[in-house]
Amino acid sequence: MTLTKSYALFCAMFLVAGSSHAHYPYVAPLNYQTFNNHSAIVSGFYDNPFVSEIAIKNFNFTVYTPEGKKLQLKEADWAKTQTLSSYSLENKTDGTYRIRGEKLANKTSFAFDQNQWKTLIHADADPTKPAPANVVYASQLSKKTKVKTVQTVELIETFVSRRSSSSNVLKMDQPEFNIEFLSHPNAIQNGQLIQLKVLDKNKGIENVKVEILAQTTDYSRDGKVYKNLETDQQGNLNFSLADKGQYLLKIDYQQPFSMKADELKRFKYTLSFNVI
Repeated sequence: MTLTKSYALFCAMFLVAGSSHAHYPYVAPLNYQTFNNHSAIVSGFYDNPFVSEIAIKNFNFTVYTPEGKKLQLKEADWAKTQTLSSYSLENKTDGTYRIRGEKLANKTSFAFDQNQWKTLIHADADPTKPAPANVVYASQLSKKTKVKTVQTVELIETFVSRRSSSSNVLKMDQPEFNIEFLSHPNAIQNGQLIQLKVLDKNKGIENVKVEILAQTTDYSRDGKVYKNLETDQQGNLNFSLADKGQYLLKIDYQQPFSMKADELKRFKYTLSFNVI
């Protein structure tokens, strides 16, 4: 098997199976509620929640202010070490600020083969070695085979409120994946009902898997999922958290192959928030 073919097959298996040693991006303030004129925002890639091991890179960040302004951050706005990135947010106006990072990640091709969608490898198959059941080679397909691409989009965001929590930045018009905050993320108390809605093309998405991760407090890399959730038929997510602390809400949602479009997207979303 050639190097190119081996690499392509490895990538396909990695995309399907995932990796137990992957690092995940996040952005969070040191204080979600503040009286100060400036707030420290940190960002990076973690293995243990909130324990950054690699400085953030390749994300485009936007700050949305309470008065409706939109500020695009530059790479130079971030101070970086090997393990962490930090940004000084000027929040002299009372109300809530939204910090959002976006990154276009890998694009993967899929083919409809033997009544299922499989990862498409653009290389010649090795007849001496069977391919995994969820992989198919381009050379094995007919010209009429349905092929679609999936673009991965990584989204990380958080909210900071000065003196009071305002709602201006909670509403964001997005043509595709979006979170509707029915509960303010800077005003969550332990035991209180939290209400969110997960949307795609302005319609609620049912059966979306959601993970709530608690902040790391020990040496372990295991068991950080505090709660597993799933949206209802209307895309609603209703839950409560019994313990105070800092959390990550994670969603991994791919637009279904049943959509008519040949170019789909997979959204990997992370929200940092705290419970008081």
